[in-house]
Amino acid sequence: MFEPYQPRRLTFLGVESIADFRVKVYSIQFGNGPFDRERFAGAWKLAASALPSPAATAVRPGVGFAILHQGRTGDYFVLCYWDNENELPTRVFVRDSNGWRPASDAESFCVWDLHVMWGERERYIATVLSGRNDGVPSYLAEFMEGFA
Repeated sequence: MFEPYQPRRLTFLGVESIADFRVKVYSIQFGNGPFDRERFAGAWKLAASALPSPAATAVRPGVGFAILHQGRTGDYFVLCYWDNENELPTRVFVRDSNGWRPASDAESFCVWDLHVMWGERERYIATVLSGRNDGVPSYLAEFMEGFA
């Protein structure tokens, strides 16, 4: 009934600015073909409109991460940002035949995306929530690569 789990390639693509947030960008890719970052260009506008303003407040450091997931059945753009000190609001966008749109109630992030979310949780705790003076710069400097 279910397709057996197989790890997917995970690549760190750098840090981008979006709506005054600094976001670590990852790709996750099904299969061995090339990753096509251009397929995700239309999702960035939707993502920018989903972020609160201002980016940085007393309880929001203005950082997060995005996952560009080139999946088996479609493309997903997962946007996560840190807010209320220790919360992770998450927005998911899906590309269908009409372009990019917010995910429906039946669409969400998946087990491969959760790998990145867990890793980013660990990095956020070790840097921003640790009370270090260099918390945000250190958080942005630490990233994951390999397989999800």
